[in-house]
Amino acid sequence: MRLCLSKIETVMKTFFKISLLLLLINLQNIWAQEHKIVLHNKAKSSVIAAIKTHLEESYVDLDNAKKMIAALDTNFKSKKYEKITNPTEFARILTQDLQSISKDLHLKIRFEPERITQENRVISKEMKLEMEKRVTTQMKDINYGFTEVKILEGNIGYLNLRLFADVKDAEETATATMNFLSNTNAIIIDLRTNGGGVPNMVQLLSSYFFDEIPVLLNDFYERKTGIKNQLYTLSAVNGKRSLNKPVYLLTGKQTFSAAEAFTYALKHLGRATVIGQTTQGGANRTKRINLNEAFTIAVPYIKAINLITKTNWEGSGIQPDMTTSEEKAFVYAYISAIHKTAPGNMGILLNKIGYTLLKDQSVDNAIIIFQEAVKLFPDSANAWDSLGEAYSIAKDVENALNAYKKALEIDPTLESAKAMIEKLQSNK
Repeated sequence: MRLCLSKIETVMKTFFKISLLLLLINLQNIWAQEHKIVLHNKAKSSVIAAIKTHLEESYVDLDNAKKMIAALDTNFKSKKYEKITNPTEFARILTQDLQSISKDLHLKIRFEPERITQENRVISKEMKLEMEKRVTTQMKDINYGFTEVKILEGNIGYLNLRLFADVKDAEETATATMNFLSNTNAIIIDLRTNGGGVPNMVQLLSSYFFDEIPVLLNDFYERKTGIKNQLYTLSAVNGKRSLNKPVYLLTGKQTFSAAEAFTYALKHLGRATVIGQTTQGGANRTKRINLNEAFTIAVPYIKAINLITKTNWEGSGIQPDMTTSEEKAFVYAYISAIHKTAPGNMGILLNKIGYTLLKDQSVDNAIIIFQEAVKLFPDSANAWDSLGEAYSIAKDVENALNAYKKALEIDPTLESAKAMIEKLQSNK
């Protein structure tokens, strides 16, 4: 199953960046309102005062909050904001200043008067139901983030998960997906473009990789109230668990928030191998607060704390177990999965996988597969011949010739290698 990338991205932006009420916003009114407003120092001072209040009251790290408050005071006194009259630009600069100290990508100031106006309006029950229906339809259109699920050659499961949707809507889809993957030898979950979502889906999916005894995934501490909540795996799930098989999580620079929570928990519980790039680094749970009638602040107010590390991934991101480019993360996870689950059949299987990738026009990944084959089986003429073919398709003549010559050296009767050497040399 594959879904249109552009459509997925559009719906995900709707899901993460706006509330239900923003479905009613008229974008032309926003533009007009922004360009009618000219910020004066008194208004800026009022916004900054409100920011300082909420940081001191709610922000997850009081020491960091004090540093940000001090920086805002310094910047205002030094007249850094004096010449800024555009409200969107003012919000952007404030966000930049706060994040430069906190390194917290969840912490944001926004200029969104229309959203605040819509929130303050009385909305009929019928209108609210209609808005919820629209969002549900949009989420269905992207299959609640479960955008691709398949069984790869070698009985390796693959899931491309683009978001962690709310279980109340997506439980049936999640359950069907995990059951579909339950008979595989290993599972690869692709989170390279997953921007986060809802903790209850993190809880549900994690539960399929542990037994019925609940396992603590994370503590969540709210500084303002002193309350600590805990997120455990579920004692009961629908269908079959995948308890002992290898699990691989692919990460990238877009992996964020709930996707990081899932990755961090499974990594440090020893249940998954992480391959790819360091993630964005957004660990804290956030709430949006109106500062006045035009500006809002997204305040991280609940801190995730891992039982094993006693900390989280805020600001630093999650370091993969194997660091590689985002493009190569999949093929290296695939190779590792085959090593762990089919060691006695590696030569034949790698050759089949390589040609499947060539058929799918994934030539660079096919080359990596065939390189692995010749590393494991250096005396296999067939492995070198396959590598030569992949290089030839990639128009890498020099490496193709070297591979074919190696194949012919091992097996002088290999006519296909002879023919390709002649062809490549004649075209040089």
